[in-house]
Amino acid sequence: MKTLKHQITQLDGQIFRNTQYRRHYQNRLAQIDGDTEATARRCQNRIDRLTDQIEADRHQVERLQARMIDLIEGLGDRRIQEILTRRYVGNESFETIAASMHYDLRWVYRLHQQGLRLINPLEAA
Repeated sequence: MKTLKHQITQLDGQIFRNTQYRRHYQNRLAQIDGDTEATARRCQNRIDRLTDQIEADRHQVERLQARMIDLIEGLGDRRIQEILTRRYVGNESFETIAASMHYDLRWVYRLHQQGLRLINPLEAA
């Protein structure tokens, strides 16, 4: 579960960076005069490659998120499902989860650990 979340976080960072690079090249392309066609073509090619990479990364994030949700939904305990969903899909802190579920923080940690132990064999499959 943590590995999936780490991969999603890495891809989100890569998407952000590539979006920033694409915006830079789009601005640069807008400032190029008509007499530098080769430079404009290079900028447009770079924009196209970045757009393709962003789309591929977004699809990968969606696939990983779907896998994470499938793993969570495969658990039998609804409390554990809610904790893992809030933590890994909703990015909530353990403190927020405990308060909203009216659980002791230590109990949330225990249920979280139980969930991870149940998911680890499934994650490898």
